[in-house]
Amino acid sequence: MIYVDELLLVNFAIAAGLLLAAGLLAGQRCSGGRLLLGSGAAALSALILLAPALPFGWALGYRAASGTAAVALVYGWPGRRAFLRLGAWYLLLNLLLTGAAVLVPVGGIQAANLAVYLPVSPGRLLFCTAAVYLALRVLLACMGHPGQGCVPARLEIGGAELEVDLFCDTGFTVQDTAGGRTVILVRYSKVRDALPAALQKGLESQLTEKGCADPPDPELKMRFLPCRTIAGRKLLPAVPAQSLTVEQRGKQRRLEELLAAFCPGDEEEDWSVLIGAEAASQLGI
Repeated sequence: MIYVDELLLVNFAIAAGLLLAAGLLAGQRCSGGRLLLGSGAAALSALILLAPALPFGWALGYRAASGTAAVALVYGWPGRRAFLRLGAWYLLLNLLLTGAAVLVPVGGIQAANLAVYLPVSPGRLLFCTAAVYLALRVLLACMGHPGQGCVPARLEIGGAELEVDLFCDTGFTVQDTAGGRTVILVRYSKVRDALPAALQKGLESQLTEKGCADPPDPELKMRFLPCRTIAGRKLLPAVPAQSLTVEQRGKQRRLEELLAAFCPGDEEEDWSVLIGAEAASQLGI
């Protein structure tokens, strides 16, 4: 016999734990209100267990849609890749939980429409969910936490202030060997429309024209930095930037006297400014 109130409570606790764990593994955060909303939606989706048997394709589509909706309600849209990571971890954790439930000798397990019901007391379930979550936090603390997603920041360059999405890449090693300034990498396609006209024109000729581009305007103080990628070595146009500011928890941190190198960037990527580990440490990221 299945009690609806117990079914909802059990699935609410499981969904909250798995959604939090997926966020930890994907490097994403959520608010308490959004977690309650997403967990509640996931719990309600478990009522499919009480419905008449559906064809496998319909049941699979329902489970995929309900899982996607739960992730979206909790984490919103952090970008395509980040959302896919969240969804993949949530699916994997659900599969691991189902496999563990089958392996552990618990009587009275019921399944229908790809939903599984475990006759576990709410107290035991909450204890086990909290224990697994704490174990995951300890594991990540020992082995390293996934990097955060993009962080909102403000870039001042050429007299203009740009709202950018900042991302830390510990493998970013482009350096200003001549001036010793901190180098940041700016994705041109993401900030093009917000750049001053003269700077936009100068970068356009260097990044989009084929063959030999015209010499840049001397007033831009443009330089070229060597960069090694998987496709080989290339030169990135770079200009001075006045500052990069990040505000977190009511505190502002600021880097000044920067050198902003520009690249065309991949349209599928979420970031607009990339920084290395040292700059991230100075900004408190």
